[in-house]
Amino acid sequence: MSKLSFCRKKSAVVPELRPMYKVAKILLILKLGCTGGKVSLLKMHLFNWAMLDPQRLQALKLSAEKKELLIGVWGIDPSLNMALNYATSEGLLRITSNGSYQLTGKSEHFILETKLLELFDTETEELNNIAKKITETMVSQAAKRWVDEV
Repeated sequence: MSKLSFCRKKSAVVPELRPMYKVAKILLILKLGCTGGKVSLLKMHLFNWAMLDPQRLQALKLSAEKKELLIGVWGIDPSLNMALNYATSEGLLRITSNGSYQLTGKSEHFILETKLLELFDTETEELNNIAKKITETMVSQAAKRWVDEV
């Protein structure tokens, strides 16, 4: 009688879900897309969501030009929250008194030593185009519209 056996192989994790990829993306967003290296959780989710699709990024760029957030709603990614917690516990981010996330000296050193801006050259170029034109006020106004619709 024949015997059949199976060996479970490790499955690859999509790069977008790898913790260090997310941490690198967070640091990139904070470095290039946020004033003073600080960002609210909601704005971080907006940038993360927009960077997943070129059309979303284009909408964000158009919003920056018009100085009004044209994106009505965006996704909230639980893996981003986990990466933020990891980066905070490793000292790459600190949480400010108002709940925003801020770069630390350790994160600035990490960005320089790993040549993060060069590794994420496409994302760096896109974020430089948007730069710091998407403000916290624009994000909070969009969030207030959510409350008015409910």
